[in-house]
Formats: sequence, structure tokens, C-alpha cells
Amino acid sequence: MKAHNIPCGNLKNPNEVQKLLRRLSESSLGKALKIGFLKALMRARYSTAPVGHYGLAKENYAHFTSPIRRYADLIVHRSLFEKTRLKQLREVADHISLTERNSADAERDSKTVKLYAHLSEQIASGKFETYEGMVSDIRNFGFFVDVSSLGLSGLVPLSVIDDEFYIFNAERRLLLGQRSGRKISVGDLLQVQVHKVDRFKKQVDFRLKTERSGGKTNRRRQFKKSSRSPKSGRSGQSKRSTKWKKGRS
Repeated sequence: MKAHNIPCGNLKNPNEVQKLLRRLSESSLGKALKIGFLKALMRARYSTAPVGHYGLAKENYAHFTSPIRRYADLIVHRSLFEKTRLKQLREVADHISLTERNSADAERDSKTVKLYAHLSEQIASGKFETYEGMVSDIRNFGFFVDVSSLGLSGLVPLSVIDDEFYIFNAERRLLLGQRSGRKISVGDLLQVQVHKVDRFKKQVDFRLKTERSGGKTNRRRQFKKSSRSPKSGRSGQSKRSTKWKKGRS
């Protein structure tokens, strides 16, 4: 946060978290920085200890939905309204925390398999879709974009940008084009296309839409067309006609 001149207190204090979120809501970089902040947090878990809620800064908190949708909701309901005291609540809390994490991971993995297949098909066919990506982090080797329409984040390596050389400014957390002076910073919205899919590492690389190699192909075709200009063709015909006339004489 300091790199973006956003005041940040001791985040071990839940009240400071609320203050930070309010500051981010007023900043143009707020959306991107919120994503990075949430990714840095640990997963929520169920507990019998009255520790409150970190993100909401609530001292007294119980997670409950109505109507009941999960076993955790049923446990809370029974604890509130049944006369008999439930036993082994700590073991139950640990168990449902584990099963919910497993369920969320399985759901994410199933979506990822289909999504990677879709993106790989674009690479194989050469028919690329364009997505809007928001720059969420910048490093000396590239920048990360969050593509909300796909529900994933990926890296845009500087090595795939072949029309400009970018310099990484660590203090300002931005990339500066050496030739064009173009700046890429956190919060920027860019048009990107898929570049590489690594199913084993579960990583997707993107590249800027304007950096497609098709642009080079078009320039080569234009060069070939210019070398076959009508003017040169006509001059060739006039020379052949002159030789034919001399032969007749």
C-alpha cells in the first residue's frame, strides 16, 4: 500500500482493515488493490472460540444463512434452539471447515479443466477471443491481469511484447515504455488474449491484443504486393513488344 501512497495501519487490528477498505473505495486503484488484499488473507474456518469476524471487525459473529443450506447452519440452529447441549463441537467445526474447503477446491478444479480446454482450443485454432484484464500486480518480468469474465488471473510476460521495451520502476510500481513513454500501472484496463496454457502448473499467460504476430504477416504481404506494382509490369511488356518489332524488321 505504501508504494501507492495509501495510508495503512496495523492490519492485525480489524478496525484498521475497515479503514483501509474505505480508503481503497475512494481510490482509482481500489479495485485492483482489494483483489490483492483478499488473496493475501487466510481462508475462513469454523471455530467454537468467540474470535469475532476479522474482515467485518465484529466482536460477536456467527455465520448463518436462512433458509438452512449447509450443515454449519443446522449446527448453529440446533445450538440456539435445542435444550440439549451439543457435544464435540470443536471436532464438528474442524470437520466442516475441511469438507467445505474440499468442496470449494473440487468446484474450482472442475471449472478450471473446462476453462483450460476452451483457452487451449483458441491457441490450436488461431481464433483468439479478446478479454478485458485489469492490472493487479507488476513485477520486473511482467504484470498480472485479473480477467473477471473468465474468473482467473494470469501473467503477461514482458518477453511477449515485441514492439516496446519496458523498464520496471520498483518505487512507483509501474512499467515505462522506453520508446513510446507508455505507462502500465496497477488498475489499468487492457485488452488481452490468451498466449499459453500450462495445465500441469495450472497457469495461464496472456499477451496484449496489439502484440499478435499477425501484424508482421500483414506487413510482409504488403511488401510483396508493392514489389509487383502495375508500373513495373507495364514497363516489362513495352520491352517485350520492342524486341518483337525488331525481329519483324
